[in-house]
Amino acid sequence: MKNRKSNTSPLLKKLIPPGSVINSFLFFSAELELEMIKNNCFVIARTTSYAVYEFWRCMQTDPERVAAATEYINSLVAEEKMFYYIQDKFMHYKDPFVRSAFFYLLSFYSDSGKVCSGKMIQRNERSLHLGLSRIKMFDVENLHVKFDKDEKDFLATAHESPDSEYLLIPAGEYSYNYFEDGVNLGFEETRVYHKKIKKFFDSTNHQCLLTYFRHSQVFKLYKDYNMTMINEYGHVVENEEDCREVIVANF
Repeated sequence: MKNRKSNTSPLLKKLIPPGSVINSFLFFSAELELEMIKNNCFVIARTTSYAVYEFWRCMQTDPERVAAATEYINSLVAEEKMFYYIQDKFMHYKDPFVRSAFFYLLSFYSDSGKVCSGKMIQRNERSLHLGLSRIKMFDVENLHVKFDKDEKDFLATAHESPDSEYLLIPAGEYSYNYFEDGVNLGFEETRVYHKKIKKFFDSTNHQCLLTYFRHSQVFKLYKDYNMTMINEYGHVVENEEDCREVIVANF
């Protein structure tokens, strides 16, 4: 599950102490969440996408069954015509483990890492076998995956997190959200309104962290908060020109 890879986890581990309880929003690939768990944090990973929730619950319940289904249907998804056909059909299958296998393979073969969009790319068998091995060995404690049903506002439940010491919002690419309301989202996607994130960030009593890829509007909106710029290697930088990602904290 690729999407645009973030290198914020080393710095986040310094900002969030080991043993902390974290509510992480916009959950998808688990890369960031698993890194925080390695730092002995308990992570409540939240998503408004049932497809994302189901995949990770299946991974926690029976990863070998997910791997077996993935291996069984791989030849089907690896055919280009079927790949594009299944992108918006896979959630209609009855078996959740089969749906989870499609979820994984569609992301695996997509040039964007997304499940319901992206162009198909060729992958070698070694990459697939490595992925299957990782699925089979998946055994992670301190990860609680939660499905938030409010698709219009992924932060709707953020105020209902009394046990969480930190809120983590990996907001990704900043967008002005022009003309996005009429655009259909994939099963795995959550609509993100960045002005709502700013409004929430200004009002929350929780210790909250945002991560963004560099964008001029992020620097403008959050200029009064603690902001750390990092480069493509995850190192802290002082110049905006060298910055690839930004971590914003309200503490």
